Amino acid sequence: MEKFKYLRLTDTLRAAIVNGKYIHGEKLPSENELTRMYGCSRQTVRQALGILDAEGLTERIRGSGTYVHSQRVQKTWMHNVAVVSTYIGEYILPSILAGIQQELSANGYTAMLFATNNRVDNERRIINELLQKPIDGLLVEGTKSALPNPNLDLYRRLRQHGIPVLFLNGYYKDLADFPYVVTDDRQGGYDATKTLIRKGHTRIAGIFKYDDRQGHDRYLGYASALIEHGLTLTDDSVLWFTTSTRADMVNRYGLRVTESCTAVVCYNDEVAVPLLNLLLHAGKAVPQDMAIISFDNSTMADLAAVRITSLDHPKQALGVEAVRRLIRMIGGQPQTPLVMPWGFTEKDSTG
Repeated sequence: MEKFKYLRLTDTLRAAIVNGKYIHGEKLPSENELTRMYGCSRQTVRQALGILDAEGLTERIRGSGTYVHSQRVQKTWMHNVAVVSTYIGEYILPSILAGIQQELSANGYTAMLFATNNRVDNERRIINELLQKPIDGLLVEGTKSALPNPNLDLYRRLRQHGIPVLFLNGYYKDLADFPYVVTDDRQGGYDATKTLIRKGHTRIAGIFKYDDRQGHDRYLGYASALIEHGLTLTDDSVLWFTTSTRADMVNRYGLRVTESCTAVVCYNDEVAVPLLNLLLHAGKAVPQDMAIISFDNSTMADLAAVRITSLDHPKQALGVEAVRRLIRMIGGQPQTPLVMPWGFTEKDSTG
């Protein structure tokens, strides 16, 4: 009977794929989950998955799982890729977009650029528009990626239409089976804080962004470094801001949150530069009275009154790698997430 169980399970899973229950690019339940769902042994599940794999309906990726590889939907390739970013012409995003456009052009694709201005209503309008446009794939920087997102249904609809989606910089936890290319923000927060600890600082403040995943992960790295080294983590020395409140929060509370500290980890250079100016205006010397370390290594950091030590975002390389993975997805190859390391060059603000 065991011999026939795996054939029945194969038929059941094949039908689920053909009927659209599991769609192209989607990850199937794990072997353990399928065992529980269908009341059979892991050997039965493995045999059934092996047949689906041999038929070309699925593809196994070591360390990740089994993905649907159905080619039922025949498409005419338009060689258009949509790129949805929070912003287009600001801060480090032009460098990321330059990498994206360079790699798309090298592979014969045209980029269609859209900006959400980090608003979920704009994101919904844009994704709805894209569902009606002739695109082969979508690169998207998540909007307020640390908050609940009301637009997940649209991303799932894109995938149902056979349009691959890859996230960059951040991603939504409720779409964890969608691939992404991001920086290792938790490790970055840890490394930034440890750099200050090695320099003898024991009272280190932190300023982080509340409404995206990067801010949460950088905070977790910061907190881990303090705790690991036996230092005090206090809420009074941590300031949180959102996209719309950044300037106001830093101007109002930047001096207060750092007043009992000798160093500060800033979410990015857009925070570090205004804070530096506040400190200098208040008569504080940097780095003698307050050391500053930041993220992104933007032009802002180099042009500041004191050159700011800032972890180096891969920028253009991240854009290039995101395109390479999306093109593979367009060709029917499932992709796993990529977490890229931060670079580091010490400058004047840490002494």
